[in-house]
Amino acid sequence: MYNADTIRNVKLVRPDDPGYIAFMRRMADQRPSRGGPRSAGEYLGGLVERAVRHWLSQHVPLQEERILSWEQRLRNHRHGTLYREIDGVWQIDHESLCLYEIKFTYPENMRSGVGLRQLDTAAEILFRDPRYQYVLKRLVYVADEPVPVLEEENIPCLPPDDAYEELGVVWVSLDAVAGAAQELGIELPEGWQLPEAREGVVEDPEREEWRQYADTEALEADTDTSATSPLAEALRRALERSQPG
Repeated sequence: MYNADTIRNVKLVRPDDPGYIAFMRRMADQRPSRGGPRSAGEYLGGLVERAVRHWLSQHVPLQEERILSWEQRLRNHRHGTLYREIDGVWQIDHESLCLYEIKFTYPENMRSGVGLRQLDTAAEILFRDPRYQYVLKRLVYVADEPVPVLEEENIPCLPPDDAYEELGVVWVSLDAVAGAAQELGIELPEGWQLPEAREGVVEDPEREEWRQYADTEALEADTDTSATSPLAEALRRALERSQPG
C-alpha cells in the first residue's frame, strides 16, 4: 500500500496541529461542496464516534495526539507531509500503542472486518518510527448483539483495556453509546439505532465551520474567542500559534 522506503518523520499530532489544519483547508478547497447536505449515515456515524470515544476514554487514557503525520516521497520526487486520522490512540508504554477504529455500521460489514484495512495502514506507517515496537489494533463496533468477525481468522472479543492481543474487537452496546452521548450533551436523532436512521441526507450543521477551512480570509479574520465548538476552537488555537511574536 505504501512504499516504506519513501516514508520518514512519522509522528502523532493533535487535531489542532497547524500543519493538519492547513492540510484540512487544502482538502476543503478541493471539496467546495463540503458543508452541504450529507449522507444521514455519515452524519450519524460522526455523532456516535464522538460518544464511543468518550466511552473508551473512561476505560483507557486516550491521548490527544491521534492524527498520524508523516512525510512521503510524492510523484514529483519531493517529500510532502500527509495526515491520517485515527479514532483513538492509547499509548500503553514508551514502545507500545493501541489503535482504535470506531465503526457504527451494519452486521454484514462487521462480519467482513470493516475498518481493519485502515488499522493495518496506520500500523504500517507507525512501524516506520523505531520508537514503536508493538502496535495493537482494535476494531470498535457498536451493537447489542455481537456477530462473528472474520470468523475464519478467529478474531477475539476483548475489553477496551486489553494490552496484549495484537488484534481484537471491542463491542460497545447501544445503551453505552446513549449514556456517553448524554454525558457529552450530544442529541442523537430519534430512532438512531434503527437502520432507517442512516438513510437519506441531512443538512450539515458544520457548514459554517467547514467554510472557515475553505475561506482563507475568514480564517485569518476569525478572532472570536467565544466559539465553543471543538472544531472552531481548534482553528482559533492554530491561528494564534501561527501568528509571529
